[in-house]
Amino acid sequence: MRRGKTWRQAHPGDPAFSPETSPFFHLSRLVGLYHLRMDAHLKPIGMDVPRWRVLNILHEYEFATISRIADLAVIRVSTMTKLIYRMESEDLVRTCVSQTDGRVTEVRLTEKGRAALSQVRAKAGHIFERAFGDASDEEIQAFMAMTRRIYDNIY
Repeated sequence: MRRGKTWRQAHPGDPAFSPETSPFFHLSRLVGLYHLRMDAHLKPIGMDVPRWRVLNILHEYEFATISRIADLAVIRVSTMTKLIYRMESEDLVRTCVSQTDGRVTEVRLTEKGRAALSQVRAKAGHIFERAFGDASDEEIQAFMAMTRRIYDNIY
């Protein structure tokens, strides 16, 4: 694979590197701005981005362990554990000890959690439309493929 000027400028170890040409600089800015916008939309309904992640993960699976949720959300297990128990006190999720392994805590959505997810998805839809309103299906698919590949390479 030939590595050209763009690759060198994006590589932090190369003298030609510049934050402006770094994909990670732009990804960090993108994720930071996304969180700011999401938090502004979610705060009025008592939600935030970490809760949104948990609700989505639990919607995808019937139940998940705290460590599995932390892994999928890319959050430390200790941080996720605190968040899960806060969400349980808010009646968004329910926890129970695994029947197959007493050391493992499983988490499920409550009805209130499902209702909150519905509200959050509506708010997130506005951000999505603003971000991807002018993108084609092919562009979204290419973006998803590239971000998944980068994630897998780092993981």
